[in-house]
Amino acid sequence: MSRHALAHFLTTLAIMAMAVPIWAKSTTQRDLTTTIDLDSTAKVGSKTLSAGEYKVIAEGSQARFERDGKTVAEVPCTWKTLPNKAVNSEFLMDRDHLTEIQVGGKTQAVEFSNIQTNSNRKMS
Repeated sequence: MSRHALAHFLTTLAIMAMAVPIWAKSTTQRDLTTTIDLDSTAKVGSKTLSAGEYKVIAEGSQARFERDGKTVAEVPCTWKTLPNKAVNSEFLMDRDHLTEIQVGGKTQAVEFSNIQTNSNRKMS
């Protein structure tokens, strides 16, 4: 390989290496979007949600609950790795507190801080 061809190859390789981060999505970025339907009033964090359908958007350490296109609650959340992909989308309740949301096909779940003990699963 001539010097000119080698220089051209190395330049092309360097440009491609710099472009990879633009194409790659971060594997540490955590986000989740799903819809839940609450049968009755529920508490999540320090907020109270009335019965009804909510779009939940969790990004990083915050979860946003939207109803009719408006944000009605924003609460802190933490991420949990499930041992297997969730089969269905569901949310877990502890009495009247929303404690966790799992999305079918995902291995990550979102947890909400509530100091409670008994859990019940609800299909979303």
